[in-house]
Amino acid sequence: MSDYVDLILAVMMQESSGQGTDPMQSSEGAYNTRYPQQPNGITDPSYSISCGIQELKYALEKAVCTGPTDLSKIRLALQAYNFGADSYFAYLEENGQTVWTAQSAQAFAQMASGGTQRDEDDPLHDPAGPWDYGDQYYPDHVLRYYHLDNNS
Repeated sequence: MSDYVDLILAVMMQESSGQGTDPMQSSEGAYNTRYPQQPNGITDPSYSISCGIQELKYALEKAVCTGPTDLSKIRLALQAYNFGADSYFAYLEENGQTVWTAQSAQAFAQMASGGTQRDEDDPLHDPAGPWDYGDQYYPDHVLRYYHLDNNS
């Protein structure tokens, strides 16, 4: 994952600005086997980073990402990191989708939320999307922190 250090840092910036005991917000992920699988369940920052890197690596592999400049596949992997890789990639496959779009992310979130919309006054409604599941614009939110070196 050494090629993806900048992407890992961008995820951490989006998730927590690198602060707190669960800087990659990986408590609810599959690789957390030590702490409660609930928001901020991890209380060891190093363990959070380890779990988060494993989650991101898995998502990048499932997306068949070819490297740190493969932004199309990175977008898929980032959305999978936020939604849960297995269920998101299964949804994409079932629907014949191979690229990330906000519309497909919202359709998945609508399904995963059971059709529950966020209230208009919910602080997450505009920045994270209308459906009460994850951040439907997560790739864009992470990529604002991801700056590729022209020599990469």
